[in-house]
Amino acid sequence: MLYDKLNAQMRRTVDEFASRLGPMTWNRRSDLLADAALPFADDFEPDMARLAAKGFMTAVLERWDDPIVVDPRQACLYMNSLNPLHRAMAAEYLSEHPHVRDMVEGELGGAGAPAF
Repeated sequence: MLYDKLNAQMRRTVDEFASRLGPMTWNRRSDLLADAALPFADDFEPDMARLAAKGFMTAVLERWDDPIVVDPRQACLYMNSLNPLHRAMAAEYLSEHPHVRDMVEGELGGAGAPAF
């Protein structure tokens, strides 16, 4: 898990963020997670910025440790995760819910998509 590789300060940041967002809907989680992840990219060169943002998001998703994907916005986050298990879970959700595939793919590639 990526979370296990973080230093203690970053783990505390991830834990605090995951705890605050955990009770929220996936729509709200997604919006706030994107807003929070982007500043992590500010301290890196452009080629590493995207990886830093995805790393933060992945660590938060790992802390939530959801066993399945149950929401289209969750699928968007999981498709952006660095964790291959998250991406596989999102792919499974999309294969079981083909009616939301276009929406999820639009979120991932559209103008309103998180810049991960």
